[in-house]
Amino acid sequence: MRDSDRRVLEQLAQVQQELGELKWQLQRQTAELYYANLLHDSTKGSAWLKDQAFSLYGWAANYSFIYLLFRILDKANPKNILEMGLGQTTKLTSQYVVYKNPESVLNVCEHSQEWINLYKSELPKSEHIKIHHLALDCFDYEGQQNDKYKGLDALFTDQKFDLIIIDGPTGGGKNFPRSNIVDLVKGHHLADDFVIIFDDGNRAGEQLTIAKTKEELEKQKINFVAFERKALKTQYVLTSQSKSFIQYL
Repeated sequence: MRDSDRRVLEQLAQVQQELGELKWQLQRQTAELYYANLLHDSTKGSAWLKDQAFSLYGWAANYSFIYLLFRILDKANPKNILEMGLGQTTKLTSQYVVYKNPESVLNVCEHSQEWINLYKSELPKSEHIKIHHLALDCFDYEGQQNDKYKGLDALFTDQKFDLIIIDGPTGGGKNFPRSNIVDLVKGHHLADDFVIIFDDGNRAGEQLTIAKTKEELEKQKINFVAFERKALKTQYVLTSQSKSFIQYL
């Protein structure tokens, strides 16, 4: 093959790759708009979601995440919620506790005191909403540095959660991030009826954490259903069989 022909083929391959990436980005943007519309329509007239001013951009939760979480809170009525990572989702879960299910309890874990100070004033007040400032425990996994919340498992020794939201600590660029969930499953902190939501399920590190969580569920012979929601970011969900209806919300 002549050099000129080889260059043409390489250029064509490059163009095809760029077109594929543009198509993928367009699909994600289209899905995000779809979930934005669903969220708008679903929350319209909601009796308990009084503050609907979410800032869904950048590193924050995206529309598919907020829509999914709203539907779970609205239809599954969890009683004991654990949220790892304080942020836009907390504006949703805190309103659920105060205005929809005041008997429920929300525990939020966050490593940044500055972030806590920034958000705390924006949340509705309830003795059932508890924000825990936890340091990070750094550890090595296969030659890479990772971190998780220090002492989280011990903090909730006797508690079982029916909704766990995993969006912290920061997981980008790590190979085993947000691994507290594996410790919680090992420690039998799941209620019989449970939902676990992983944000950023499209990232390789989170995929490993998800896989290890599933392995632990299987070791304990806990039957579960798994599904994804994909838009600008991917949410991966594990639920007990009793909560499998959530995948159709």
